[in-house]
Amino acid sequence: MKAILCSRNRHKARELERLLPGWSIETLDAEDYPPETGVTYYENARAKARFGLAAAGGGVHLLGEDSGIEVEALGGRPGIESARYAPEGAPAIARLLGELEGTDERAARYVCELVCITPGGDELRGTGTLSGRIARGPCGREGFGYDPVFVPDGEKRTVAELGDAWKERNSHRARAARALLAALGAALLLVASACGGHDPTQQRVLNAFFAQSPRAHTLGLRFPHEPGTAKCTVRDHGKALEATCATDISLVKPSRAVVTLTEAWNHGATAHTWFFFIRRDGSVESVVQEGSATPRQ
Repeated sequence: MKAILCSRNRHKARELERLLPGWSIETLDAEDYPPETGVTYYENARAKARFGLAAAGGGVHLLGEDSGIEVEALGGRPGIESARYAPEGAPAIARLLGELEGTDERAARYVCELVCITPGGDELRGTGTLSGRIARGPCGREGFGYDPVFVPDGEKRTVAELGDAWKERNSHRARAARALLAALGAALLLVASACGGHDPTQQRVLNAFFAQSPRAHTLGLRFPHEPGTAKCTVRDHGKALEATCATDISLVKPSRAVVTLTEAWNHGATAHTWFFFIRRDGSVESVVQEGSATPRQ
């Protein structure tokens, strides 16, 4: 799938390519980007995507992204002003550490908002956050932005020390990308069913996945064993709720795949998603879960 990131930040484009399996993402080379005047990350991300639609036209997925770091001791600053707080890298880190000098209140969080405008004109979004604290000084060489001074909750090292492989699974942008994938899943499945699309390789990998993994086998009792959506019922505190269970798969070259299982209830307003990162022989390498707690079956 080809997409345009409505930004000149190639770091983010390459990171999003790793986070959205099977996507090829280019940056939008434009000089007249609109100012980021929104009061939320979503408003800024949406404005970028809409600008990309006007500049590049339709026929391709357009991504708008806005993100920032919110520091509790600074009243949530830099927040949506993060990109304009100071030049990216050492200058921004130096200013942040200077403002925090002498305080032990170091709580902070990363926030990312992704907005996608599809070739059909639909608008979808994904939000991700990562909580942590600001270190006393920079450490580590990977990542970018404030990663050398951001220590995630439950960790002793900065994101820059934990490395890019860790970021691909756990960062605020990774979580936003997974949320966006979940939102895109239903739309992509509708397109595939309308076109009568069927990929035998995808089906072979899904069959192996549901057959080999005990966890997948249990989920497979209610999820479709092919790309698509099925009705199901879940129970929340004893109350029966109508739900839908959707299966999707993305083949990743050369020998891997991502299986996405999304369970949605409350008329689609609430959802839980499993992302299984697997080999094409069906064996599970890792699994990540996002969204609300799943009601008891």
